[in-house]
Amino acid sequence: MGVVVTNRSVVLDTADYMIRESGLLGLDVDQLASSTGTSEQDISKMFSSNKGVEHAVLQRYIDRFLQILGDPATQTPHFRRALDTYIAAFQAGMADGGELFLSAVLGDKDEELPDELQELAATFARRNRVWLADLLEYSGSWSSEEALVKSDFVLAALEVAVLIGNTSEDPEIFDNLSTNIHNICMQ
Repeated sequence: MGVVVTNRSVVLDTADYMIRESGLLGLDVDQLASSTGTSEQDISKMFSSNKGVEHAVLQRYIDRFLQILGDPATQTPHFRRALDTYIAAFQAGMADGGELFLSAVLGDKDEELPDELQELAATFARRNRVWLADLLEYSGSWSSEEALVKSDFVLAALEVAVLIGNTSEDPEIFDNLSTNIHNICMQ
């Protein structure tokens, strides 16, 4: 028997890479165990459910994504910078050699996914939508309703820009679309 990996973050990092390469449904726990030098049994002890590894990877991604953005209420004096940070959080997925960006996984409410993972996808979309709507509203330029509509547009446009940029293997597509998104928000 090999060395047992007790560091949960090593397993999560490896699973994250595998999901980006093969998609959420492509995560193979046997291959994950082999890649991390542990056993499937040890992995199942680290994570509570059958889809616990996937859930943990996605939850960590969501938490990190929103942590990078910070509190929109404190961003108001720096609206342009906050908007740039938001766009850059999506753009980060373009820098990984065309690997599947996890926001695309979370943006696709695949009916084949277990309910628990579908709920995480919905949570990600709601939290992103609200964060950006709050930022837009706090900037003082839009009402709550206008900010929410603009937030929906920006979120959808960024997710599509990432998917098109990755599919076409042309990061310039994302750059062009994000510039236009930025200009729309600044109006």
